[in-house]
Amino acid sequence: MIFSLHVIKELLQISVPQRRELERTYALIPATRCQRRTHCCSMLPEMTLVEALAAIQRLVNMDPHMRILLIKRTVSYFFLNPVEITSCPFLDNRDCLIYRDRFFGCRAYGLWSQEYYEKLTASNRQAKKYIQKQWENLGVFLPQAVIDFQVPYCLNVETESHALISDEMLLNISDTIEKLSEHFSQWHQSFRQMYFSDLSFLLASLVLGFTESVRMKFDVVSNIVNTGNRARLDRAIGELPDLFA
Repeated sequence: MIFSLHVIKELLQISVPQRRELERTYALIPATRCQRRTHCCSMLPEMTLVEALAAIQRLVNMDPHMRILLIKRTVSYFFLNPVEITSCPFLDNRDCLIYRDRFFGCRAYGLWSQEYYEKLTASNRQAKKYIQKQWENLGVFLPQAVIDFQVPYCLNVETESHALISDEMLLNISDTIEKLSEHFSQWHQSFRQMYFSDLSFLLASLVLGFTESVRMKFDVVSNIVNTGNRARLDRAIGELPDLFA
């Protein structure tokens, strides 16, 4: 099932209770403070559909100038992520532009035990090697530095109240958020399986169409890898419309 702007608008209307519950679930994670080195902002994390809808609603409510800027950044992230170590499109200097609605992956960073975080890193490493192999099957060899890049474990995050938090607690919160998305059944599955839980892929497909965004990503990535030319991407990003005007 492929998302359309019409489907997104319907989901925004019917997901209000789930997005309110999402906020209450986020509140179970103690507030934190850190040294704001933004290591955790070097990528857009995977997320559930209900989290993606919360971010889209935030975009809808934004000033149009900021909204189109963030749409362009997010779509650009989708195309460049395989070939560049980028930053999250919502990062502005050292500030998160959607901090109140930041995703579970952002909130949990620095709170996992080092042992569990290393398991997550190992899983992510295997996934990136699989992606690398799929691109190689298409004749495109991604930069090894991008494949090898991992967000380091952070020792600089602490809860403001010095509350103790365990891996089990975080996993339970993650499961709760997953169940909120399961209210949307097939759309939940489609976002996970066809869009790989990737908000940037979803926005790119809404603007360009699912098939065209996939085809264009191959063209953009192969051109950058082989020639360094990104003129087509720059032109396409410059012409993107405001989805939610």
